[in-house]
Amino acid sequence: MERNNSVSPAEWKHLWKLKLPLKVKVFLWRAILNRLPTLDNLLAKRVVNNVLCQICQQADESSIHILFYCPYVEPIWFGSALGLIPRKLRLRNFVEWWRYLNTAAKQTSTPFLIEQWAIISWNVWKARNRKYFEQSEFNPNQILIRYNGMFQEYCLWTSKDLLNPPKKTMVRKQIHSCWTRPPPNFMKINVAASYASKSGLAALAMVGRNSNGELLVGRTWRCSASSPLMAEATVLLRAIQSAVDMGLNYVIFESDNEALISCAQGASKPSPWEISSIIHNIRGLSSSKPSYSFSFVPREGNRVADWVACATIREQCPYYWAHCPPNILMTLLLKDSVT
Repeated sequence: MERNNSVSPAEWKHLWKLKLPLKVKVFLWRAILNRLPTLDNLLAKRVVNNVLCQICQQADESSIHILFYCPYVEPIWFGSALGLIPRKLRLRNFVEWWRYLNTAAKQTSTPFLIEQWAIISWNVWKARNRKYFEQSEFNPNQILIRYNGMFQEYCLWTSKDLLNPPKKTMVRKQIHSCWTRPPPNFMKINVAASYASKSGLAALAMVGRNSNGELLVGRTWRCSASSPLMAEATVLLRAIQSAVDMGLNYVIFESDNEALISCAQGASKPSPWEISSIIHNIRGLSSSKPSYSFSFVPREGNRVADWVACATIREQCPYYWAHCPPNILMTLLLKDSVT
């Protein structure tokens, strides 16, 4: 990026006000400053000695090339809802793109134009990294599918925010119904189960996050169960066992099954017969860890674990989800982390 293309404070303010995931805004910020680790920038730092784009093998890789002008990337822009033909615009750097889109957004009826542009750019960059570091195929069709899915998720959350603006009278209810961070030095493990009544199979999920909302632990299992309640009790027991095995001493276990949490907390009312032995084991394990506790949260506050369980039973949850969350899961995690 040329130095005379400096960005004004008002332009930076507009960037950080976009209703996009923080990771996407940071990506835009780095691109505007020409600080993405593209091959031309790495050559300037003497990290690499070859700047030829590894996707098209036709030109040097700069941010403007890999994000807009690479022959494998241009069809993505044209095939998107924006229908852009980058070469016709003749924009020389990312700052010019940023300013062009901001101007166009004021003159067009295309909804969320800047947000769509940002989401496409982000997905192109991620696909480039997968190509370089994982030797994955750079497939424009797959990138368009990822963009469409991520943009639909964005529209869903935006429409919810618009249709349900916060009200002072609802603040207390929202705090209790949303996922909340655990205290410092604690981990909160949310559990959920998805049950298929026809087959009697269940998918179990545990998601552990720290006081910063960062995903640290994630596990899934499959098992047989006679009911949804048994599946929920089983995943809670397995989560406790996993925490013990990992040597965790300060843990809050959270579920959206209020009856199960009540039983785990030692309610005077007898446990349902079908899970009585599981509850006995839960209490036995947790009694050896004084800093283990149980908490109930409504379904809205347990959506991350619930999504993982549902995706697992549908065989749509990637095996690496805990290390590289798919877009929809990342959206849920980010939404939880800012509540």
